[in-house]
Amino acid sequence: MKFKRFVKKFDVPKTLYWRAKLRLSRAASFHICPKSIVSIDKGANVTIKSGELVINDSWFATRKRHYVSEFRLDKDSVFECEGDFRLFQGASIYVAPGARLVVHGGGTVFNTNATLNCFHRIEIGKGCAISDNVCIADSDSHCIDGHKDKVMAPIIIGDHVWIGKNVTVLKGVSIGSGAVIGAGSVVTKDVPSNTVVAGNPAKPIKTIEKWNW
Repeated sequence: MKFKRFVKKFDVPKTLYWRAKLRLSRAASFHICPKSIVSIDKGANVTIKSGELVINDSWFATRKRHYVSEFRLDKDSVFECEGDFRLFQGASIYVAPGARLVVHGGGTVFNTNATLNCFHRIEIGKGCAISDNVCIADSDSHCIDGHKDKVMAPIIIGDHVWIGKNVTVLKGVSIGSGAVIGAGSVVTKDVPSNTVVAGNPAKPIKTIEKWNW
């Protein structure tokens, strides 16, 4: 029965190929669902310490996958993950040459059509809920008036952060643990811990003790 569920849920050839290719420890697993694009350069440095990394997961066993998820690690990029980390339908991650993406702890999810483009360094804490259509990018990808030194800056996201639907998180931002980012916000400045922010640009609304799943 367990094997049948495995075959039904995952793209078995891709899953087995990448699990063997990455030589994962017994404490870690890498599962690839149908309609997934996985590209990991042979020069990329991948560390999955524990837990389950799932690409193109679904909240419902009977839901058909209408979106494609991408997981791309370019040459000399670094990806480190500890604990469960799930990309749901259509969610995509790209780590550019020489860039570093670290997911600390477990329980973090990227929801439908969320995208993360890492050109420098992005760190995400444990237990984060990243909602539909969120865009996280640590680079503008283009420069204005030739100021190339200002194009990239790291993004640090603390533990148990809730990022609402259609939020954009821009370069050089730190979001404190327990923070909540309201739907549709554009985060251009640091967000204190246990603070609700909203708007464009996002501004503090109130402080909170905690939020629950």
